[in-house]
Amino acid sequence: MKKLTMKDIGILANVSQSTVSRVISGHPNVKEEVRQKVLKCINDTNFMPDINARIMRGESSKILGFLSTGFDNPYYLEMVKFVEKQARDKGYTVIVMNSEKDEKIERQHLKELITRKIDGLIIAPVSVKNLKLAKDSQIPFVVLNEKVTWADSFYTSLFNAGVEVAKFFKEKGYSKVGYIGEINSDKLKGFLSEINKEKIINLEKSNLLFTIEKGFKKKIKFVVEKLDKDCEAFFMSSDEIALAVIKETRKFNINLYEKEIVGFDNTLVADTLEISSVEQPMEQMVEIAVEVLLKKIKKEIPMEKIFNIELEPKLIIRPK
Repeated sequence: MKKLTMKDIGILANVSQSTVSRVISGHPNVKEEVRQKVLKCINDTNFMPDINARIMRGESSKILGFLSTGFDNPYYLEMVKFVEKQARDKGYTVIVMNSEKDEKIERQHLKELITRKIDGLIIAPVSVKNLKLAKDSQIPFVVLNEKVTWADSFYTSLFNAGVEVAKFFKEKGYSKVGYIGEINSDKLKGFLSEINKEKIINLEKSNLLFTIEKGFKKKIKFVVEKLDKDCEAFFMSSDEIALAVIKETRKFNINLYEKEIVGFDNTLVADTLEISSVEQPMEQMVEIAVEVLLKKIKKEIPMEKIFNIELEPKLIIRPK
């Protein structure tokens, strides 16, 4: 069977080929009655536009690339959901790639996405230095979950999140608390800036710190061996880490459910474990980022204008 073309759809809908093209590309200068007639013909015939031909004509591919840090953490799976929905609502499809917390894989995926003639990139990065590759490609891109001063970036105030958790522990009247997780994090900096203001309730030995990288869960066993059992509460730098620590402590006959646990990201994991967790305004973050990206793709905002937008976290408290 002969593959249908836009010219064929135009004949069926009794409109010009250029009108079909404008409908497919979402151009606003098409009467709604005509648009619906063309869309009906497209749906009735299962017509699929030739993306390569569209690109060769200098038209938009209507494709975005999304490169994620990794999918071990459910937070990034939820991010994919919001990115795809926002893009779909705006008439775009999304190619999703997973960097598996690996800098080399991230760089390889970036090169692959750039060669796919995508209109724009959304990146939750493993390595900020890989973003230079995206910048050099001159493809519009935005960064999620990371502050990058020289690129459009949208992120949560991790420092304020740490402060909020510290205040929560003090309000609960705990006399000794700890932190378990990422060493180079503003969450930790915020937590430490607040926790001992009135009196010392957090000691250096109570904080178990490590780097977050591919295979980091293998470190959890050695972390748990140093756990300060006298702590009444722990701030975990992610729900993913909270789950790993809880599982590992069971092997040592330690029941962390006797203590207050606060995770980070407020994913399904936190809900399942029934622990408190810091929630990032992910849907809002993605919505703003995609809006800026599409405006840059359409040249409504100059590429030189940089947006660094910080959003506020929210502590979701679940009864102990």
